[in-house]
Amino acid sequence: MELFTERLHLRPFRKKDYTAVHSYASNAYNVKYASFGPNTPKETRHFISMTMQANMDIPQRNFDFVLETLDNQEVIGACGLYLRGEKEAELGFILHYDYWNKGYMTEAAKALIQFGFCELKLHRIFARCNSENIGSYRVMEKSNMIREACFRQVRKLRSEPDGRWYDEYQYSILDKDFFSSSETDL
Repeated sequence: MELFTERLHLRPFRKKDYTAVHSYASNAYNVKYASFGPNTPKETRHFISMTMQANMDIPQRNFDFVLETLDNQEVIGACGLYLRGEKEAELGFILHYDYWNKGYMTEAAKALIQFGFCELKLHRIFARCNSENIGSYRVMEKSNMIREACFRQVRKLRSEPDGRWYDEYQYSILDKDFFSSSETDL
């Protein structure tokens, strides 16, 4: 499965993506709000191997994609849809910090939402993020997702040794909202 946007190629992971993936997955600044990382080389290799295997599952339940720029085929991040139940999926994403604030992640998120509703025939897509992660929740908002909840002190930051608890926002979009908006004309 591959998807294309104006500037991006969303494609399955390959072993040769290791260096690019590890450059963002091992960087503490890049994964500050993530539920993983900073990754060791072994963890990054294991992640790539798991995503490659999951993309071959039948039926496929996890749709992981590398974000590769169309102009120079550079891997700049990753995203995916993860089926939760029969007609629902969770959207996840990470982008190398060198590419933040350039619209790449919103472009990819919109493509995944379109894929989820048009190809997978989903009813609902949701995403979650640390309430302090302004960049992530702005991607969700620009993708026409609605904030539906704030879960108080639901997770600990893996990157902080004191184990501070943080709040998490949850956003979602329904199929009826997607099909009634102009976003279907991506």
